[in-house]
Amino acid sequence: MSGAEANDLLALRLGIDRAGRTPIATQIAEQLTSRIASGVLEAGDRLPATKEVAEHLEVNVHTVRAAYAQLAADDVITMQRGSRAVVLGYDANTARSGRASAPTFMIGVMVPHFSDYYAEFLQAIAQSAEVEGWLPVICQTRQYETGTVARYLDQMVSRGVDGVIALHYETPDDTETTAVLAAAAELLPLVFVDSAPLDFGSRIAVDRVAGSLEATKHLLRHGHQRVAFISTPTGWSSGIELRDGYARALDEAGLKLDSDLVIAASDMSLDAGAKAAADLMLLNEPPDAIFCAGDILALGALRHLRDIQLRVPDDVAIMGYGELPFSSLAGPPLSSSRLPARELGELAVATLRDAIDDGERKEIGPIQTSLTIRRSCGSR
Repeated sequence: MSGAEANDLLALRLGIDRAGRTPIATQIAEQLTSRIASGVLEAGDRLPATKEVAEHLEVNVHTVRAAYAQLAADDVITMQRGSRAVVLGYDANTARSGRASAPTFMIGVMVPHFSDYYAEFLQAIAQSAEVEGWLPVICQTRQYETGTVARYLDQMVSRGVDGVIALHYETPDDTETTAVLAAAAELLPLVFVDSAPLDFGSRIAVDRVAGSLEATKHLLRHGHQRVAFISTPTGWSSGIELRDGYARALDEAGLKLDSDLVIAASDMSLDAGAKAAADLMLLNEPPDAIFCAGDILALGALRHLRDIQLRVPDDVAIMGYGELPFSSLAGPPLSSSRLPARELGELAVATLRDAIDDGERKEIGPIQTSLTIRRSCGSR
């Protein structure tokens, strides 16, 4: 915001909890730091006069001066006698160093996007965090877009979160986002769940290769010879690992991998699953079964097959991965390689607790998936 806008106290939405244990000056400083970390206040903006803030919050002007002094000590603002405080910007290292010894009992939880897919996982996180006395702050990262991840991590560090859980970070070759996460791991404990291998933070791994192998072998055992694979988007670690399991199943069955039967979805959506299925069914020799690297892709494939009046599983069998809560309600009900979402959520909280307590980086797993067999694969 501009300097003029920075003086608008209503725009800053400052508030205080008079009954809370945190000193009011600290509350004000933390809120202003959060506004700076999130980009609401930018370098060069001028803060409102201490008298204006005091009148707005109905507190003593010396309390606001103490808050500004705390921000100046953290090198977040600069103050000169006779002029308004000026924002310097936000340095996560400085912000964290002053608060590292004081737990806030808040943790961050980052997911690629909000969907039913993460409901069970987040519920397990919330329940396990409650036992620890933690408040989880849930952030949607837009598939770990660099700017979004950086902004959320800055805000969480500015609020002093005790650690962060990140689910399904799939793109370690995205050097910008990976660098942002690595920098955060220098400041606070990070736990990555069902994510790509990284050389920082703790990790809870899922055996995607074994899950894909089992799902593909199940389709092959039921007589399907042309089993296609709809992968996650190109470059995602899950797509690479699931493809390895798929290829191993074909090899063990004495079948050659046909590259025409492997297609990467453009994104993780119904439309992307439908488009991939459409491309497969246009082949001169279309598949008689499709293994999809996500239930959302499988549901999209089901929709397309229904649209072109093919019967599932009589004409084409379908197998998903991950198991959405409503997959059993599909027509026909969707078979899937199920991720143990509750176990992963509980493990994530326990692993973060260990990382906070002892500072050690841990590798846990691989956690196994399990097949949930329903009518879409022709077994029932």
